[in-house]
Amino acid sequence: MDALNYWSYVTEVWIILGLILIIGDVFLGFNFFVLPIGIAALIMSALVYVDNNEVFGPIVLFSDWKVVIFWFALLSMVSVGLLKYFFQRNQKDEPDVNNY
Repeated sequence: MDALNYWSYVTEVWIILGLILIIGDVFLGFNFFVLPIGIAALIMSALVYVDNNEVFGPIVLFSDWKVVIFWFALLSMVSVGLLKYFFQRNQKDEPDVNNY
């Protein structure tokens, strides 16, 4: 568990994971399936950076790897919801071809 605790606090790991997921979604055609997870990984890299460099002072955002994974899952669900909301909103504005 020490390795998991170490790797979950490395900012570069989250950046690489986010870029791989976003590039994979764009070029492999996953139909925006892993795009929100990649966005959540990039947001997690920013949060881990803030936590590692104590930007807010002595406030600790993540106490162990379980909290990091929990926030990653939560951010993934929120980004899925936001992307779904924005894409459905744009589709409703266009008239349907099948309306007669």
